[in-house]
Amino acid sequence: MKRTLAALALLALALLMIAGRPHGGGESDLDAVSRSPAARLELPDGASAYVDGEMASLRSLAGLALVAAPLSPADQEGDWLYRIVFNPADRVENAREITVSFHEHYVQINTEYYQTPQGVDYESVLQWAEAKFDYFLK
Repeated sequence: MKRTLAALALLALALLMIAGRPHGGGESDLDAVSRSPAARLELPDGASAYVDGEMASLRSLAGLALVAAPLSPADQEGDWLYRIVFNPADRVENAREITVSFHEHYVQINTEYYQTPQGVDYESVLQWAEAKFDYFLK
C-alpha cells in the first residue's frame, strides 16, 4: 500500500513537472531573452552596436505587453524599424539566437508575430525600442 501511494505521488509530481514546461520541451523565446548575456542592436541603415554589460535594460523586453497575433509573414528586408539579436552567435557560444524585429504595427520574434493587447497602444512598444536604440547607438 505504501509503495502504491509513493508511486502515485511520484507520478503526480512527474505530470506536474511536464505540464509546467513550455510547449515544445524548451524555454520560450521571451524566457531566453530574459537570460540573454549579450545582444546586437541593428538599424535598417546598417548601424549596429553590441550590448554586453547593460543587458537588464534590453531584457525588459520580456515584460512588454505583447500577445501572439495570427499575422501572415510580411517580413521583408528593410521593412523593420529596429532589430535586436539576442545571443548573437559571434558573441555567445552554443546559444540559440533570437531575432526581435520591431515593425510599424507589430513585433516579430523569430517566426512568431506579436501585437499589443486591446487597450495598450502599440506606440509604447516603439517608444521602448527607440529609447534603447537612442541610448546604445549614441
